[in-house]
Amino acid sequence: MAQQIINEINEFVTFRFDYTKNRVVNLKTNRDVEVDEFLDIQYILDCNKVRYSFEKNFEIQILN
Repeated sequence: MAQQIINEINEFVTFRFDYTKNRVVNLKTNRDVEVDEFLDIQYILDCNKVRYSFEKNFEIQILN
């Protein structure tokens, strides 16, 4: 995945890209998650044709 996309994701408050897991991780509890941010990240990934899957705890696994 391009560094520009990772930088965009890392600008969000609730989510960060974890390089070791190749995953967008949720930094807050499910109760405190910003759903709008989650949807914005999904939109960014879709627009850039990045393959991904949704995981527990509002995390997004990037697929190869």
